[in-house]
Amino acid sequence: MELKNNEPGVATWSDLKTFKIFSVSGGNQLYRNGYQQLKVKVVVEVEDWLWGSVALSQSELDSIVLVDALTGLALTKDRYREDIKDWRYTEREDSRFRQLPPNGPIQGSVPSGEFVYTKDFYVTTRSDTPIDLQLCITRADGKKFLSSKASEFGSLVLIPLAPAVYRSEQYSVRAIPAYYSSQSPDIAKVEGFVLELIVDQQRMEFVADFFMRTHLQIGSSDNRYSGYYVVGYGAGRAIRTSAYLSWERPDAVGRNLSEKGAVAFVLAFGKKGGPVWVRENRNSAALEMRDVFGNFHQLRVGITEETLAVWVAR
Repeated sequence: MELKNNEPGVATWSDLKTFKIFSVSGGNQLYRNGYQQLKVKVVVEVEDWLWGSVALSQSELDSIVLVDALTGLALTKDRYREDIKDWRYTEREDSRFRQLPPNGPIQGSVPSGEFVYTKDFYVTTRSDTPIDLQLCITRADGKKFLSSKASEFGSLVLIPLAPAVYRSEQYSVRAIPAYYSSQSPDIAKVEGFVLELIVDQQRMEFVADFFMRTHLQIGSSDNRYSGYYVVGYGAGRAIRTSAYLSWERPDAVGRNLSEKGAVAFVLAFGKKGGPVWVRENRNSAALEMRDVFGNFHQLRVGITEETLAVWVAR
């Protein structure tokens, strides 16, 4: 479709021919965590005084906003803010996060036509109140036009859901084989562990906001090793901590184990006589992360010397 460069302040069309909004997936529910996005599509077509379809200008297309049908106020076009419980939207998709499976059939379509225009918006919320979305466009002369709630797809109701919370027993840590050849004097060998959360027979993926208060470390009563320490990994990267690790970080193992939304822990065995010397045990630490649906998880991760296992709990 062609965009027209209208003279500022001069109206070149008289009315709306099509102005509708619909959910691209068919769903109308999203978690109210401020991160999960729901993609909506806007379709607009205008007509002149002879009822013929005509072109929009770029500024007119850019003027389209989402409006709360109850208050008549435009939604904030911005990223989330954790201290504001409202509805927001952006034109930029955050590909880290996934929409919920659709709770209804896909409805709405884009008609053919030379002067049919579309826009995609991505809606987020921290509000616990549903919203009825309308559209508003501003013509070149400043006149505003609302989509009609009486027409099909003239508005769209979205429903916020409370962020999902899981029980401690739903989380588990599974030991997996790991091999690491170290050229440093720090590591004799490693063992790998993967955090799992199974929901509806599917493994939950974790994608963002990883933080572990500190690296775990404990002394060794086995004279073959000088001590043990644990490094966490999420989405292919070492998890950020507030404590500096002065020993070797087994990144090659951890990055591999934590690909595709996994969270992994690499337990390193300090070489006898090497620099890994634990003066103070750190048996557990807070662990934070956000899953693929934008929900936040706060856990504790720990290590026990008796069985040399890594564990997690809420």
